[in-house]
Amino acid sequence: MSASKPFRLLILLLVLPLGLAAARPASAQIESGALAALLAGGGKLVIAGRAVDRAPVTDFYRGDGFNPVWTPERRAALAEALAEAPSHGLDPAAFAVPEAAPAQTEILLTDAFLRYATALGRGRVAPAAFESDWLMPQPSVNAVQALSRALTAGIAPILAALAPSDPAYGRLRQAYLRYRDYVSGSAWRPLALPLPLKRGDSGDAVVTLRRRLAAEDLAPASDDPAFDDGLVAAVARFQAARGLPPDGSVASATLVALNISPGERLREIRLNLERWRSMPRDNPAIRVEVNIPGASVVLFQDNQPTLTMHSVVGQIDHPSPVMRMTMTAVLLNPPWNVPNSIIVNEIRPALKKDPDFLKRNRYAYVDVAGGKQLIQLPGADNALGRIKFEMPNPLDIYLHDTPAPSLFDRSRRALSHGCIRVDNPRELARLVLAGNPAWPMDAIDAAIATGKTRSVKLPHAIPVYLFYRTAWVDADGTVEFRNDVYGRDQRLNQALAQRDQKDQRAPDTRADAVPGKG
Repeated sequence: MSASKPFRLLILLLVLPLGLAAARPASAQIESGALAALLAGGGKLVIAGRAVDRAPVTDFYRGDGFNPVWTPERRAALAEALAEAPSHGLDPAAFAVPEAAPAQTEILLTDAFLRYATALGRGRVAPAAFESDWLMPQPSVNAVQALSRALTAGIAPILAALAPSDPAYGRLRQAYLRYRDYVSGSAWRPLALPLPLKRGDSGDAVVTLRRRLAAEDLAPASDDPAFDDGLVAAVARFQAARGLPPDGSVASATLVALNISPGERLREIRLNLERWRSMPRDNPAIRVEVNIPGASVVLFQDNQPTLTMHSVVGQIDHPSPVMRMTMTAVLLNPPWNVPNSIIVNEIRPALKKDPDFLKRNRYAYVDVAGGKQLIQLPGADNALGRIKFEMPNPLDIYLHDTPAPSLFDRSRRALSHGCIRVDNPRELARLVLAGNPAWPMDAIDAAIATGKTRSVKLPHAIPVYLFYRTAWVDADGTVEFRNDVYGRDQRLNQALAQRDQKDQRAPDTRADAVPGKG
């Protein structure tokens, strides 16, 4: 994917000063030992207002005998590669190379490559640094090795290969470019509509609604004043793509979603591109993906979505974490080991009002190592339902059934204590046990009917990913947005703003700063 030609030209002028690509070869300009002298010592290194990460730059040149590597051809190739930064939602100013003396410019070019490679390969910030329940490991990237490979294999292909290769990431990049165009357009404006606005209505408000949907390519441009079936379908598509009930009429929640600005949507896409880059790149053919803001669970087999389910995720006060787990077994008729926090905050207050609460809800204390454990006995009213999917992890998060299936009909489903409830656990159990001929659906149902707890080991362990995606693009091109239910977008945006500020070039008057021309 490439940015538009005028925009690419602007970025090319930004990332490398005029004349660098046409300069004489680096070896003809840089005296022997100049690079080693510049990189010698410790502490912060600043060249022409740019803070340089001394350690990896030094590692690279040490491995090459401190010889310069940036020929005019490589400089031009780097400029072309950096021109792609905006299509990844990255600020090109963070990788701009200011004018400086030849040896200094050599170091700045290497630093720009290393920082851009790291940004593509694992993201610009570490979510675990500002999220207490982020257990998803970032990809491991060796930018120094990437640069060594790029000197022979080509700058652009090596950098491009560091970004996520999943087609969903590519679709999100395309959406970013589209919404950047929406920001520069004038058709997407705040609406003031009489509510509710629905099928059969007519007038200027309907025309305004049509124009708003057309501005986002969700309906054909038209001045038809009638709220007809076509407009009902267009509104329903908009609502479904925002996680709202797709009833095709405009009430307050839909109007709020319509009035979110294109700039805000562009920001959301940018944040989710960054989040993609910070995620593991392994993509097992068989896996389960949970999107927490979307409150959905998808089972993939042969890298294709086989089963898609609504889910219930953690409340705002009990957020579901971001993490990778491994599903190992299906537990039929599970007991529920009641967490101590729920005993203190919910069970004990209930007992004060109703001394028979434990008996009526089939709770009992059982002996465990070190004392007693309150459990809810297996049964139809058990909080875990009839099926639990075992996924050993330090936070005791798992997927399970529920005795309250009506919750899946809600559009906002952040209602649990952190675990993930799924709306079709029997089918999920059948599919993950499909490699074991002893466990077809009728065998699962028969085992549940006994009322006895039984653990069935999976034929093969299955990775389970709990993701946090507030913007994504479906395979059919539909751009989906969901509310930032836990405020993770806000915290990521703050972290990126701090990183952007850190990476901005600024004059430096400290005694240890290296002077430059820019």
